Amino acid sequence: MNSTANAKRGRTVLHVVESWGGGVQTVVLDYVRAVPEARHYLLMHERDGCQVTGNAEDVFDGIWRMPDGHVARIREVGRRYRKLQPDVVHAHSSKAGTYVRLAMAVPTRRIIYTPHCYAMERSDLGQHASAAVQALERVLSRRTGTVAGVSPREVEMARTLHPRQRAIYIPNLMPCQNAPAVRAEPRSSGTDTAVGLPPLSVVAGGRLCAQKDPGFFAAAAAEGQRLLSHSHWYWLGGGEPRYREELELAGVEVTGWLDRLTFQRLLGQAGVYVHAALWEGAPMTLLEAAGLGRPVVARRTPALESLGIPSLIDMPEELAAAAVEALLREHQEEESPMAELLFENNPEHQRALLKYLYL
Repeated sequence: MNSTANAKRGRTVLHVVESWGGGVQTVVLDYVRAVPEARHYLLMHERDGCQVTGNAEDVFDGIWRMPDGHVARIREVGRRYRKLQPDVVHAHSSKAGTYVRLAMAVPTRRIIYTPHCYAMERSDLGQHASAAVQALERVLSRRTGTVAGVSPREVEMARTLHPRQRAIYIPNLMPCQNAPAVRAEPRSSGTDTAVGLPPLSVVAGGRLCAQKDPGFFAAAAAEGQRLLSHSHWYWLGGGEPRYREELELAGVEVTGWLDRLTFQRLLGQAGVYVHAALWEGAPMTLLEAAGLGRPVVARRTPALESLGIPSLIDMPEELAAAAVEALLREHQEEESPMAELLFENNPEHQRALLKYLYL
């Protein structure tokens, strides 16, 4: 029996995900593929409004769904740990991190926690709620073996919560780096996204929710169409109807949820990708746009500053002006400077770090 088979028999990872779908799903699947020597199991909950893609049954050695209720989920984590006895329990996102660290059956040394953006970064929380979340994270930090942050910002925050906290930066992959090219030339006219995007298209994407701040993009789109009347503004994704209505009133076409290949095809045709979220860890759509060589205009957040994303903006009018400028110089640049900036976001680097944690 070879060493890989021995490793696969001897090392197991239980991934706990409270919101299975979207960017978190993409990251977890990347982790699983990065370390095939281990056996990977999934305990998850599919939250309403999150797009789930692919067939997880083909990737994991076992999958279980969380019961309803916070207390029941904490108990389920403990029950699954006792039955499976995994070498690592990897909690993804704040709620999953809370469930795992409150499940006292799980030894602290076996817990890996990836916040995918700490909850106290949420700007929609009031002062008292934010303070309460931070206090909870500070207490639970003593029940964390390792924080595996998706940005330098998360690593910094982990060490602020607990100065002796073991923390490591695991870059998210820049999708499409090693994938077949899906970029295509935009169509000559029209707005049928089933066929493709027209020239001078600005796109944002993801789940329509408070975190993504669709109103910011709507205000930018209205100003952008004033600056460049024949520009086209799109939101690739779906979510809460009130945000869709706000975007459409501003002249933005909302596609609704798309399959993975259609999303990549349209993103590859965009003149510029815009990231307007209020808070985020290391956004996968931004990395995907960079991997496709698309110009990126992004809103300033501490996480994106820590990643070194250039020319971050603060106001919708600034976003509109930057997006229009990128559209007008679109054919003057062969590659996005982001691809060079995010050189660490590659499979080899991610695999080496995850092997260190898992094996």
